[in-house]
Amino acid sequence: MADTQPVPGSRPWLAEHPRVAIAVTAVGYAVLSMLEMVPAGQFLPPLLLFVSLGVVALYLMPRVLGLPCGRKPFRGYCYDIRLLPLEPVGRNVLLGLLLALLTLGSIFLATWLTGHFAVDWSTIPARRWLKGLTRGVWEEVYFRGIILVLFLRVFPRRRAVVLSAFVFAMMHLGVLSLEAVVDVISIFFIGLLSAYVVLEAGSLLPAIVFHYVHDIFVLWVQNAPGADKVLSLTLLYGFLWSALLLGALLTRVMVERWPDAHRR
Repeated sequence: MADTQPVPGSRPWLAEHPRVAIAVTAVGYAVLSMLEMVPAGQFLPPLLLFVSLGVVALYLMPRVLGLPCGRKPFRGYCYDIRLLPLEPVGRNVLLGLLLALLTLGSIFLATWLTGHFAVDWSTIPARRWLKGLTRGVWEEVYFRGIILVLFLRVFPRRRAVVLSAFVFAMMHLGVLSLEAVVDVISIFFIGLLSAYVVLEAGSLLPAIVFHYVHDIFVLWVQNAPGADKVLSLTLLYGFLWSALLLGALLTRVMVERWPDAHRR
């Protein structure tokens, strides 16, 4: 389609240097994420972050910085980062929901086996639903969209997937501790699965649905006050990592049996 082609003379310096562009994109996301810490009430900071990330992703990236593949019309940019196509919508939404069901179900089973699972609806307050939009939508756009495409411009597919998942995981590393490191390893595995889903499905939509639903309910399904920490974490990560492998198999089967007739 004509509007997916680069605009003549529209390869800014940053677009010609994908390695630098990866660092700029990741650091930019991290800096913008600090908006969530603005002391301005319960809902304004996450809303401000959501809007800011959207402006950068949907305007600054394609129109000013020319990332990830040079300045293009908006539709061409969306195809580059796989924000389009959405079709087949039914398959992509269902795949995202099933992946979330797999991961959340595995965590719930692990928590239930500790004998300490407790229903606590305070773990999914209204603010979490808003914060989940930022995680579900913009983390996928930035990490499985822009950054993954930049890595694919430099490295073969497998290496690009691993490196994009590594950058994604490092963005979640906080205080150094054994538990934090194991958690980051889990996030790395989730990043691997999400990148695989996006490339296989040809769309960000299933990864967005998966990410959003998982983030909303993850604290609810792993609430086990009083449980032995070592036991609960061992069960949690063992079941979760197994679910991620099943998620990759599920993705392959669904994409093969429900293909996109108009895939580019």
